[in-house]
Amino acid sequence: MTLFLQVAMILMSAQVADMSFTIDPDMVQFTEFRGEDVLYIPGGAAPFEDGEPGLPGMGYSFVIPQGTSLESVNVEVLSKVDLPGTYNIAPVLSVALSEPIPTVIPHSQSYTNGSFPTTSIQNINTGNKTGFRIASFTYVPFTWNPATGVVSLVTSANLTPVVSAATDAPRLSLSDNQVRTAISALESVVSNTEMLEAYSPEISSGVDGAPWVLIADESMLETLQPLLDHRATTHGSSFKSTQWIYANYEGYDTQEQIRNYMIDAYENQGLVYALIVGDFGETTRVSGLQIGSNIMNSVADLYFADLDGNWDANGNHIYGQLGDGIDYYTDVYVGRYSTDVVARLEVMVNRTLAYETTAPSGDWQTTALLGGALLWPPYGGDVICDSISVRIPSSWTEHKLYETNASHPTNIIDLYNQGVSYTSPNGHGFEAGIYWYYNPPTDMISAGNYTGLTNNDVPPVFHSIACLAGNIQNVASIAERLMFRAQGGGVAVMFNSQNGWGSPPNFGASEWLELFFADVLFVDEQYEIGVTHGISKDEFKANVSISMQTWVLQENNLFGDPALKFIAGQMGIEEGETNPTVVSPVISTPNPNPVNETCAVSFTMPAAGTATIAVYDISGRIAATVHQGTLSEGNGSINFDASSLPSGCYSLVINSATGSASTQMLVLR
Repeated sequence: MTLFLQVAMILMSAQVADMSFTIDPDMVQFTEFRGEDVLYIPGGAAPFEDGEPGLPGMGYSFVIPQGTSLESVNVEVLSKVDLPGTYNIAPVLSVALSEPIPTVIPHSQSYTNGSFPTTSIQNINTGNKTGFRIASFTYVPFTWNPATGVVSLVTSANLTPVVSAATDAPRLSLSDNQVRTAISALESVVSNTEMLEAYSPEISSGVDGAPWVLIADESMLETLQPLLDHRATTHGSSFKSTQWIYANYEGYDTQEQIRNYMIDAYENQGLVYALIVGDFGETTRVSGLQIGSNIMNSVADLYFADLDGNWDANGNHIYGQLGDGIDYYTDVYVGRYSTDVVARLEVMVNRTLAYETTAPSGDWQTTALLGGALLWPPYGGDVICDSISVRIPSSWTEHKLYETNASHPTNIIDLYNQGVSYTSPNGHGFEAGIYWYYNPPTDMISAGNYTGLTNNDVPPVFHSIACLAGNIQNVASIAERLMFRAQGGGVAVMFNSQNGWGSPPNFGASEWLELFFADVLFVDEQYEIGVTHGISKDEFKANVSISMQTWVLQENNLFGDPALKFIAGQMGIEEGETNPTVVSPVISTPNPNPVNETCAVSFTMPAAGTATIAVYDISGRIAATVHQGTLSEGNGSINFDASSLPSGCYSLVINSATGSASTQMLVLR
């Protein structure tokens, strides 16, 4: 059978269902910002460039058959209304956390060119994640006429994706382990999860490579051997020296040689995880992502994780530029031990091993610290912290350290030393640290106070929106210091190599990424940190389109072992066996799913007690409450009316004193 006939038959059987969009006009909200109107809908984000009118859209993502691409989306408008009043819509605004909000915000020519936008479908995209084809688009239900100030809203529409054959789409045969890992990841990303098995890549038999690979200078092997041995028991491991890679793989430079080895290992040897050892230099790719004359990222380890193409489509050997054909989906999960110093490397290895084998029990395992500095007063990091907070199980202890115009907390080091497993310090960043807005002192976690850390036995996982805190180009950044300080620090750190980005008064790209990380970790319970980091980028890319997104996807890097198991997800901490098992509630996929009007939400409570069942939209806001109060022990079911929710993908979350659980709910009409 010819390839053309094979693809034609796939398309005939493809179950890419029509999608419906509905929204109640009462869910549209307006706020004032700098004398203009900011429009908001739950889960929405403006998919336009800076200066364009900030009309939000809803993102859709779904898996499609091998050998196909999303060509277009047909829209059938069923009902439409003009919102009461007239409005002056504020433009899309992206601001680096290190910069003030401009006094005069630029406006594009769209403010004088008639109704905006000219098309309701934005950012049609098809990409590849570990052999799967992921299609996505954004639907903008609003139009605005700048001359009259009238905002029109489509309240009901049918959206029909048009999928066509794509002869240039890669078709891979991968190991069963690679495919299973990808399916688990994509359950957090796409709406039609029921099609993941049908549309998966072929399973390749006889793959004999190790899923977890350590890449380092051969002189480091003795120091790395204990970790290599440990991963042999947890995943299956191998060591590839940079010297061996350079001798066996071609490339324009050492970075490309390493990537070419990883492509071979991914396509033919079952590679899932890669831990790269090395400070700034021959193992780090400097991204050429550029706006004007400014190169945006100093280090982009996504270069080693997104293995499609060569990141250099124009052939100028400046990698990662906007025209280089990057799809931004992670194919393998990559972390870095950023050092060339044996003593520092030894600290990282020992901390990783202790975290997974001898970490002490105690409340620290379920304690989080959220730090929110004022970013552009009155706007601050407390907003993203509060959005993360709703994802953290209600049984956890949370320390919320927020800055006001009057003061900010000064006890962050003491709290870290008492024990915290997850922390999100969101402030102003430089290479040396993360800082509060006001004096004294400005240090949140920085070179000025991190030497007070004595938490080596209870190290947290760090994730932050701050600028430059992960820039390893010139001096030891705070990300590196937290990893190699022997007395205390972190076991995994995810910081930016350049500026973090916000969009006051809404979430900016850095805040969205951090939100998705918390969602994948706490709600979806993906506990391998590198996988959590990778999926959060995939979910952000697939379901939200926003200015500066590509920058943030490239610049946020993981310092740590990508296979590291988060402490709250570990079993067997004490004496090499298990922590006392906490029996958590269970929540089942609603019936039916997708939901049109009403559905049954089934659950199991391990013991009678107070519990909340809530629906969260993609931005982390509570879209509806299914139940709040006491639930009996055992199985139960509650009927839920979803008719007030716009079409889209939601998280259905149950929280109780014994833990939390979640599932996905798709609303389609």
